[in-house]
Amino acid sequence: MEKAVVHPKEFLEAIQKFRLLDDTFFHSCFEGREDCMELLLRIILEKPFLIVTEMHAQQEVPNLYGREVRFDVFARDADGTEYNIEVQRSNEGAIPKRARFHASMLDTMSVEKGKSWKDFPPTMVIFITEGDVFGGNLPIYHAGRYIKEMNFQRFEDESDIIYVNASYQEDTPLGWLLHDFRCTDPAEMHYKLLADRANFFKTNEHGVSKMCRVMEEIEEKGIAKGVAKATRNIIQNFLAKQNLTYEEIAAGTNTTVEEVARIAKESGLAY
Repeated sequence: MEKAVVHPKEFLEAIQKFRLLDDTFFHSCFEGREDCMELLLRIILEKPFLIVTEMHAQQEVPNLYGREVRFDVFARDADGTEYNIEVQRSNEGAIPKRARFHASMLDTMSVEKGKSWKDFPPTMVIFITEGDVFGGNLPIYHAGRYIKEMNFQRFEDESDIIYVNASYQEDTPLGWLLHDFRCTDPAEMHYKLLADRANFFKTNEHGVSKMCRVMEEIEEKGIAKGVAKATRNIIQNFLAKQNLTYEEIAAGTNTTVEEVARIAKESGLAY
C-alpha cells in the first residue's frame, strides 16, 4: 500500500486561509484555465462573449536596461487585446506608478522589432485590490489618457488601466465575483467555476499536494534570499496571531519590514 503523504501542518493551515486575493492561490487556480479568465474578464469588462485564446501565470518579462517584472497573469483575447491581471492586497503595492510600469512592460513584451505602429495590440492592466485604493467608494476605476485642451477628449493609444475594488460587495455580477475573491470557503462562493477550482486546491489530495509543493518552492527561495527556515516559521507564527505590526515583527526577528511583508503575502497571512 502506498504511504500517505504527510504535509507540514503550517502549510495545511495556510491553504485553508488562502483566498483568490492571495497571488499564490490566484496563480494556482487560474493557471491553464482560460475558462476562469474568461469569466473574470467578461464580468469586469461587461463583455459576455469575450474569448481568451492564451494565458500564462507568473509570466516573466526581462528588461535589459532596468527592473524586470513578473505578471500575476498574462492573457490575450480573440480580438488581440493583451492583458496583465494583478491581485494586490496592499494599497502601497497598487500605486499608479506601478500600474504605469506594468503597462510599459506589457508593451515591451508584446511589441516585436520592426512591427508597424498601427499593428500595436491594445493593452489593459487590471489591478484587483483588497481595498479601495482611490477612496471613491466605487467598484471599479478606469484610468486612461486624455487631451485636456480638447475638453479631455480621449487620447486613443489603446492602453488602459483598470482598478477593481474587492471591498465592493453589492448584489451584482461584479459584486459576486469580488465576494468570491475574498472567500476562504469555496462553499460560500457564487461562481461554481471558481468554487470548484478553490475546492480542488483546498480539499483534493492532488490539489493540496500541488499547493504544498508551491509553498515549498517559495520557502526555498526565501531561504536562498537569506531568511532561515526557523526565522520564517517564527514570522509566520507572529503573522497568524495578527497582534503585531510588520515593523514589530521585523524588529523581533532581526529582518526587514519588506521581508516580513513578502513572507506574509506568499503565505496567505497578509493583513
